[in-house]
Amino acid sequence: MRLFRRSKKNRTSKTPPQRRVLFVSHEATLTGAPKIILNILKHFAGTCDIQCETILQTGGDLSTEFEMHSAVDCLNLPKASSPELKKRIGKVVAREKNNVPILAICNSMESRYIAKEIAELDIPVIMLVHELPSSYSEEDYQGVYETAQKVVFPVNAVQEAANEKTPIPNSKSIVLPQGLLDPTFGTGITREVAYSQIRKELQLPENSFIVLGCGSLDLRKGIDHYVNIARRVIANNQSSTPVHFVWVGEGARWTHSPYHYVKLDLEKTPARDHVHFIGPRNNVEPYFVGADAFMMSSRVDPFPCVIHEAMASSLPIITFADSGGACEAIDNGAGFIVPYAHYEQAANVINLLANQPEIAAGIRQKSKERVSERYRFEDYGDKLVDLAEFVTQNQLRIPATLSFPTVPDQLPTTQRRAA
Repeated sequence: MRLFRRSKKNRTSKTPPQRRVLFVSHEATLTGAPKIILNILKHFAGTCDIQCETILQTGGDLSTEFEMHSAVDCLNLPKASSPELKKRIGKVVAREKNNVPILAICNSMESRYIAKEIAELDIPVIMLVHELPSSYSEEDYQGVYETAQKVVFPVNAVQEAANEKTPIPNSKSIVLPQGLLDPTFGTGITREVAYSQIRKELQLPENSFIVLGCGSLDLRKGIDHYVNIARRVIANNQSSTPVHFVWVGEGARWTHSPYHYVKLDLEKTPARDHVHFIGPRNNVEPYFVGADAFMMSSRVDPFPCVIHEAMASSLPIITFADSGGACEAIDNGAGFIVPYAHYEQAANVINLLANQPEIAAGIRQKSKERVSERYRFEDYGDKLVDLAEFVTQNQLRIPATLSFPTVPDQLPTTQRRAA
């Protein structure tokens, strides 16, 4: 059984079939990339007169939500080229006679194998590349450039890094920053309630200054950086304001995991009672709203969704230079950029914010304004629809939702179930 979303209008046997658009994700886990393509799918489903179909390489917790907005084919195949992948993609594409998909939007470098098979069937591909190139080869990038009509990067830092690894054809490269996934994030609870709630739950002093971290418990997210910064903050803090570090997220905690050794080091220092790895939370909003600052400790993070959530929660952000796109997000005074892995400087910033609340208050306002003005997901979705119309030379929007009278002649060049 295949699940289809309801058509936007009553259709008869004489009505032409809706044009098919494919949305591709390498998985359906509760992580950034699947959430981004799911939101893109929702935007297209709500504003365009198309038949939405999703191809998942593997499934996950978001599979049901994908099914609410599209037909879903979950391949459950390894992320690699194979005769079986080619056969499955061919079956999906040819499923409706005389109604071949007009476009595929493929999210992340991890979807490149599916994208290649789709492109070989003469279906235009828009490729969304969020990753920094440290984990991919020149051949991987060259394959993506040959596959896609347009390659969309979330920030200039990611585009520039990819171009340095493998030069990008100018006509294919576009920078479009994605927006805050949930436009209501940060408004579901007041700061006063969240502030008290978190400190009570974690049994922290009422006047604690909380530095939030969020993500998987791994080295890419820099949990060791996070703890080393905490150690210096606690060692240098001369004020009466206690500073606590709260990390939301889960990962491997077994012996010899990164977390195991980070925790082992932490237990030998005075900071051991000030760092709290509290695991995952179904609703992370109260932890963002009730915190006082956000520490982006990642080694490599192209343009993480948590940055938008931190800004929507009015948090000052501290991030490392040369670690990804977070620096571009906060470059108007929404936070602090410190040299990569410079623990002492990061600790000085945190102690400054903890002990001079008037400085923190000003940055809080700028952080909130930045995400409201620049990082709206609706704007991102509209620009992707513009791009889809340009690539396919078709009007896809339902007329009532048109935001542009015509497709632009030129776009910026910088910028569950088995099949």
